[in-house]
Amino acid sequence: MVPGDGEVIEGVASVDESAITGESAPVIRESGGDRSAVTGGTRVLSDRIVVKITANPGETFLDRMISLVEGASRQKTPNEIALHILLVGMTIVFLLACVTLVPLAAYSSIRLSATAIVALLVCLIPRPLAGCCPPSGLPVWTA
Repeated sequence: MVPGDGEVIEGVASVDESAITGESAPVIRESGGDRSAVTGGTRVLSDRIVVKITANPGETFLDRMISLVEGASRQKTPNEIALHILLVGMTIVFLLACVTLVPLAAYSSIRLSATAIVALLVCLIPRPLAGCCPPSGLPVWTA
C-alpha cells in the first residue's frame, strides 16, 4: 500500500488505482517523467518502488475528497417538496380522523378504547409513506 501522495523516486511498478479512479486496469508508475505521481491508498501489485511523500498530513487527495463529500449540500427538488407536503397533509388528516372518531362513537353510544384508536393510527400512518414510495423510486414494503 502507498501510505500517502507522493512521487516515485526509484523503480517501476504496476499500481492498482481502482479505489481512486474506478479503472480496473492497473497503471505503470516509474521514476521520472509524467507517470511518477502516486496517490495514497493505492496498492502496488508488482515489482518495487520507493516513494517520496510530498503531501502534508491532511492535504492528501483522499482528504480533499472527504472534505468535498462532507461539505456537499443540495436543495430539495420540487418533487421532494411536494412529497413532503403530501406526507404531512395525509398524516394530519389521519390524526384528525382518529381524534374525531372518539366523539362520534360516543354520540352513537359506542365506547372506543384508547388501544383501538392507537391501533387504528398505527395502521393508518404508514399508508402515506407507502403511497409516496413509487413516485420517488423507493421500494415499497407493506404488509
